[in-house]
Formats: sequence, C-alpha cells, structure tokens
Amino acid sequence: MTDHDAATPAQAATGADATTGADASAERTDATTVTRTRLVTRTRDTATAKNAILHTFLVRGLEVTGSNDFVFEETLTGTSLLTLESTSCSGTVRGEVDASSAIVIVWLKSGHAVVGGQQLPVGRPVLYSPGRQQVQWDRFQKDVMRIDREIVEQVAAARGGWEPGPLAFEPNHIPEGAPLAAWWLMVRSVAAEILGTTGEVSREREQELAAIAAAGLLTAIPHWPVEQPAERTQHAGLADAEMFILDHVAERITVDDVAAAARMSTRGLQSAFQRIHGTTPMSYLRSIRLLMARQQLETGEPAQVADVARAVGITHLGRFSGAYREEFGELPGETLRAARRQDG
Repeated sequence: MTDHDAATPAQAATGADATTGADASAERTDATTVTRTRLVTRTRDTATAKNAILHTFLVRGLEVTGSNDFVFEETLTGTSLLTLESTSCSGTVRGEVDASSAIVIVWLKSGHAVVGGQQLPVGRPVLYSPGRQQVQWDRFQKDVMRIDREIVEQVAAARGGWEPGPLAFEPNHIPEGAPLAAWWLMVRSVAAEILGTTGEVSREREQELAAIAAAGLLTAIPHWPVEQPAERTQHAGLADAEMFILDHVAERITVDDVAAAARMSTRGLQSAFQRIHGTTPMSYLRSIRLLMARQQLETGEPAQVADVARAVGITHLGRFSGAYREEFGELPGETLRAARRQDG
C-alpha cells in the first residue's frame, strides 16, 4: 500500500488495495457463520487518520494533530463479537470516547496516554469505563481488544453463579503478577487465531473465542454484578478454581487441590477449563508460571535464572529451560541477558 491507502475489509482479506475505507464490522447474517474482516489504514494525512479513528470509536470532539513527520497506521481485525486493533501514530489524538457499546481494553506499547484522567502504564491492560471519558494519546503505539458486552456478562454469570446482567469493574485496576500473566496467556491464544484468518468463520467458534477473551478479562480485573444480592456471587465455580491457581501459583498443587477449592469434581473442572481456556488446569498453571518467569526476566533484575524458576514454583531447572524455550523460542538466560543489555 502507499502512505495514504485504506483497504476495505473484503479487499484486505484478499490482499487487494483501495483508496477508501469501509465498514470493518460488516458481517454475514447466516446463522452458522460470520465474516471476520480486516481494515488497514496507513496515512500521512491527519484528516484520513481522523476518519479511521471515527470508524472504530465513537469519539466526540476528536482532534488529530501532527507535524511534518506525521504517520498513522491502524489495523482492525475481527467481527462484532470480538475485535483486535493495533495502532501507531507519531502525532497526538484527543477527544471524548464513548465505550458504552462494547467492553474495551487497551494496552499502551509505547508513548504517552491519559484515559479518563488516568495515565496509562506501558505494557499493562486497562479497561475503558462504560460511558464517556476524555482521552489523549501522544506519539504512541497501542493495542485494543473489544469484546461483545453481552458475552462478557454471560461468562461472568456462569463463572460467578448469578444471573446475566450489567457488571461493575474495579476502577483504574492495573493487573500484576499471576492475573497479568493469565491475561497475556489469553491474548496470545486468541490473537493467534483471529489474526491468522479472515473471511467466513464459524459463528460458534467466534463466540467461543469471545468467551475465552471474556474469561481472561474477568480473571485479570475484579468485578461484580450490579443490583444483585451479594450472596448470589458466592458460588464461583470456575472463577474459584482460577483464583486458587493464581493465589497458589508458586506452590505445589494438584488438579485435585484445585477441584476441591472450586467445589467441583475433577472431571467437571477439566471440562470447564477445556471449554473456557482450551487447556487443562495444570497446563494453564504451567503457562502462567512461564509467563510470570518471563515478566521477571525481562526486568533484567534477577541475579540468576534459578531464582526466577523457584519464585514461580518450578523446581527442576532443566525442565524449566526446555519448557521456556518451547514457549518463547529462547532460553531463559538469553531473555535475562538481553534485558540487561537493553538497560545498560
């Protein structure tokens, strides 16, 4: 594409180019399929960038400004149930965003951003509040995930033991540690499938992916039902299992321990994890431990790899190194050395 091109979803799916944008959420109404589309915008023109943003967000008073080196790139992939967006911009974007229609989570990759008065940390997912909020983004790279609000409410109800309905989330919550690792585990799994395929896809599978994304969000950010009796939230089931794993991530636990904490049968627990996370409880725990280890190694602060392995509950260093390389394509020592070189 040229510096001032936008692909329509159909053209993006087939690799063709165009000079006009199109509706990235257009879908087939077939009962069994939806059409996953991709919309790409690359431009040096602030007006074109503004149109692209208005295409993906409801923004009042939107301003897009930049100097002679202004560059804007945005890729939007998904359906009305689940969408991933990656944006980079060398200028400034400001306005009032209305995030009422979907659950919107953003993570800043570089640059500076303020959303609803909260300065966003780099590399941490932040949930947009429902309704309107002022935003300002400066020379940034960011990723955004949008999840159908009804699906999030349904997954929360199934996990929490209450009737589906509006949710409240802990304001300005920034996940850390095991909940953050659980979030990134979900993002890696969902993004690989969404970004890998456009065109006609199974509606049932798209709903499953949205449910997996919802589960990752609900694990990372504390939440509760609005206007429902508190006692209805006590039968958490799968949510209890996830919380037990995250609270005891560095300890020796078994699948029977997790099932007992969740007041579920082992078979029921296995089935629930496979349905929501696409894996077993112990594989989920293993992936959380590996992601936590990577987070620590990337700081460049640990003295030894063995210290990190023990800190996340892995006692066999040889198995840790092999599993880490299988997961991330490099040895843990290589991650640590690279982080130290970058810092110093």
